Amino acid sequence: MGVSSRDFVVRRLMPGEGAAYRKLRFAALENAPLAFSSSPEDEAHLSDVDFEVRISLAEPDAVFGVFGSGALVGVATFIAEKRRKTRHKGAMYGVYVDPDWRGTGAAQALVRQVIDHATTRGLALHAHVIADNAPALRLYLGLGFVSYGVEPRALLVDGVFYDEQLLIYQPRG
Repeated sequence: MGVSSRDFVVRRLMPGEGAAYRKLRFAALENAPLAFSSSPEDEAHLSDVDFEVRISLAEPDAVFGVFGSGALVGVATFIAEKRRKTRHKGAMYGVYVDPDWRGTGAAQALVRQVIDHATTRGLALHAHVIADNAPALRLYLGLGFVSYGVEPRALLVDGVFYDEQLLIYQPRG
């Protein structure tokens, strides 16, 4: 059963929301194994406290969430490069929206939040997407990302290799 309402809020995750983030992250790893380089086994040892640390990032890094019906239903992370020669850019990671909330505009609002966060800080925004993930590619390309290449055999899942599209956000206008 899908969500009929479009009422949701997108904001940065705050202290005390690590347990909710952990729960959604494990659902994401289970439900969308091709969307992440991590697997449930890679993160099984992580506790709610570990996820509290993940959301306690120093600016400009940030974890954003979509909240709907009183729960965390989507998440995306922005991590900026730290080295002097590459700190002009960063990447969006771990984008996931609960299947019941897809088609509500929540994913688009979440990705727009990351775009706004990066661009208002003057940072180039990169993303990687499995090459045959048509819904994610449609979303990202529709919001202004462009492909600048493909990483062949980027992931190996259950004995099958998957290529990734390499994307960068290009402001329109």
